[in-house]
Amino acid sequence: MRIALTSPFCWPQRRRGSERLLHDLSHWLAGRGHDVTVIATAPGERRVEADGAVRRILLPQRGPLGLELRALNFFHRFAFQVEAEIAADPPDAVLSLNYHDAWGVLRARRRGARTRLVYQAVGIPMRRYFRRIPLDGWMFRRVLRGAEDVLTISRFARGLLAAEFGRDSRLLHAPTDLAPLLAAPKPPPGGAPRLLFAADLNEPRKGALLLARAFARVAAARPGTRLDYSGHADATVQAAIRAAVPPHLIPAIAFHGVGAVGDLPALYASASVFVLPAIWEAQGMVLVEALAAGTPVVACDHGGVGDIVDDPAIGRLFAPGPIRDHAATDDAALAEAILAAADLAARPGTEAACRARAAAFGLDRLGPAYEACLAGEGGTADGHIRPS
Repeated sequence: MRIALTSPFCWPQRRRGSERLLHDLSHWLAGRGHDVTVIATAPGERRVEADGAVRRILLPQRGPLGLELRALNFFHRFAFQVEAEIAADPPDAVLSLNYHDAWGVLRARRRGARTRLVYQAVGIPMRRYFRRIPLDGWMFRRVLRGAEDVLTISRFARGLLAAEFGRDSRLLHAPTDLAPLLAAPKPPPGGAPRLLFAADLNEPRKGALLLARAFARVAAARPGTRLDYSGHADATVQAAIRAAVPPHLIPAIAFHGVGAVGDLPALYASASVFVLPAIWEAQGMVLVEALAAGTPVVACDHGGVGDIVDDPAIGRLFAPGPIRDHAATDDAALAEAILAAADLAARPGTEAACRARAAAFGLDRLGPAYEACLAGEGGTADGHIRPS
């Protein structure tokens, strides 16, 4: 098949779950012998480049008419850019990870492109998101009606799409290339716990500040505990995190920045516990990555993370408490979950259990289901996709 995958941003320019999905799945499909093109954006002018066996079309990354407004912005321009690319050279099937570019594919079909559209909602679909941007709400609904298939990546997201928009979808978790993580050697357990957070610290819902408060509680119970932050963190956020702990604990906190992609497996493996206290996670691919490195996890019992953390042998979920300022608030519950996971990390068999759970989200398991969906095959009566 000739397949296109579209998304406004690509890996490693952006290191979120959707960009990781775009990268890993495109290479897996190319390895299966398909002719694969990624359509995304990058600074500068339009260019076409080879990313291994994957062809990448990178379009200019700027808003329409030089504007960047909520109602008229970069994403709307990207929709028309995708329309032009698909209309000029229609593939057999397109997987769009954003409703703007999916809408652009629908417009290309009106111009004669005969291509199958699969739209994957990589976030959590809610009507209230569109209250201030009715144009986007209209685009989103057009995509839900026009796409041959709509995919969601967790039971939580699937339920909300049905409840909020009356649209059933196929549940297909986001896959990850787990090979480098599964191969990462895990140091033997022992000593004080080492906690790891890997996400955008500047985004309040991710819970970086909440983790700092919980860390103070954990360190009081387990002296010598360390906390590593990996991800974007501006100076204001770093200062707030340091201010949230007693002064003697500040040296135990390290900010690693974004770092290199190749450093991630060792970083995950070096941790005793991986902590993601985020709310509104559609799935939480970083949890899969940590598990693949043999590290037990702690996550907030909110959104789609329960599809991953479904066994007390691999980690703990904690209740968010009252949600304020777009973040969970119960640092005591988080600290309790971290301490339980730290005990788990010291048990024989935990590393193997974590890696085994992560394997369910590998490309070797989920890739064939995406391939079948793009070909118009593989659906089940309840809307799920049956992995091979």
